[in-house]
Amino acid sequence: MSIIGKGAEATLTRVGDVLIKERVAKAYRLRELDVVLRVRRTRAEARLLTEARRVGVLVPAVREAHGTTLTLDFIEGDRVKDILNEENAQPFAAAVARNVALLHGAGIIHGDLTTSNMIANERGVWFIDFGLGFRSTRREDKAVDLYLLRQVVNATHSRIVAVFWPAFLQEYDRCATGGREVIKALLSIERRGRYRRRS
Repeated sequence: MSIIGKGAEATLTRVGDVLIKERVAKAYRLRELDVVLRVRRTRAEARLLTEARRVGVLVPAVREAHGTTLTLDFIEGDRVKDILNEENAQPFAAAVARNVALLHGAGIIHGDLTTSNMIANERGVWFIDFGLGFRSTRREDKAVDLYLLRQVVNATHSRIVAVFWPAFLQEYDRCATGGREVIKALLSIERRGRYRRRS
């Protein structure tokens, strides 16, 4: 048993081929409310993972969701953040776009689309950590999902963004139901962001 991650929201422990995600208590919240919120978010994440898996997205299988603890399959592989480069940017962009299109088609907003939350192995690109995810069919929510990914690619992979992002948008537009409208909403969000920075 070894702790492999400790963040503001949860502690991650690996036990063999199992990952245990334990949502941590928040001292600033009333204890009773804190427990209710952590249990609710644990159940919600389990449901999102199960639904994402059902529509064909590679996500860890949920073994158990009990209280504030989520038990998942551990996914072997490399974080996309660590291996994304000029040579593989285009195929990775297309693979990520296809999966995001599947999520959005199922009404799932990931909420934290970063290359740290994607694992690559011989089976493809896996999506992990749906802790900030929620259900929505609103194109604006889908556009914000894309906007956050764009921000991460800009900040973390600036050398390949000119290859990655057009390839991502092209594949998302091709695969996502209503993808063109989501991209229009994304462009509107980006324009508002630029306006705020100038102001």
